[in-house]
Amino acid sequence: MYRFFVTSPIAKLLWGILASLVGIIVLLLVLVSEDTRMAAQTVNWEGRSIENGATLFANNCTRCHGPNGQGLPGLGPALNSFYFFMEKGRLQDIGWVGSLEDYVSLTIAAGRPSKTNSPWAEVMPTWGSQFGGPLRGDQVEDLTAYVLNWREFALAQTAEEDPFQPFPDVNNAVEFQNAAFLLLSEEEQAIAREEFKARNIRSPQELWTSEVCSACHNINERQVDVRGQSGPNMADLYERAGSRVEGLTAEEYVYESIVDPTAFVVASYEAAGQMPENFAEKLSEDEIRGLVEWLLDPNREP
Repeated sequence: MYRFFVTSPIAKLLWGILASLVGIIVLLLVLVSEDTRMAAQTVNWEGRSIENGATLFANNCTRCHGPNGQGLPGLGPALNSFYFFMEKGRLQDIGWVGSLEDYVSLTIAAGRPSKTNSPWAEVMPTWGSQFGGPLRGDQVEDLTAYVLNWREFALAQTAEEDPFQPFPDVNNAVEFQNAAFLLLSEEEQAIAREEFKARNIRSPQELWTSEVCSACHNINERQVDVRGQSGPNMADLYERAGSRVEGLTAEEYVYESIVDPTAFVVASYEAAGQMPENFAEKLSEDEIRGLVEWLLDPNREP
């Protein structure tokens, strides 16, 4: 056995240097391949998550959303849908500013138990354990991954294939909640919206209610600040509108306040909630003019 031992100090040094070089080379090879290995492992874990989500979906969600996530008429909305995944589709309708992943995850975890006027037969239940539901956090993540896994297939759907069922209680009219409308050019969409507005002129009272104007404006009591009110009093607007902004008539001032609310802000409400700036897009010209006339009418009917 003695012959396997090196007694020369120089030989020991050389063997030590060689071993170190081999170790460094092996370490570099591991480092070079680590990104590829980690990427493959990530794909593997994502696949497992989707598989787990598929099982959870089959056991808990198909009753309302269908076996392929394309919804069931009257029971639950479509998730495996072109309109649902489109950037200017479902998320824009509800004014969601986060990602689709966040929206899906939060909807699964917290449900929609407070939405009592849902157009669907079943209210979306709470699933996440942090909100009192039966699923752990990782299971909610798996379900979310499974739903998002439909993206490629959903975005390949034609307008005729898209199973999306419109919602009546969102920012967008039912007529425009479909893939066919989203596939139009911006110019064609604008024309379609104007034609729709011309066919569907709402009364001032309808607008006041549907746009929830009363949340910020008092229209019933003269010069009374209602607790929590975040917009100017309008019960006696017809007396004050003509003197608000120099050079503007009462009609011009109220019209400008609707279509360009930041042009003039009543001093005592500068720190209050911001008046929406998209009424010029949401309302037709006739609706805006009608609303102005109604707000300035001292004998208006509520």
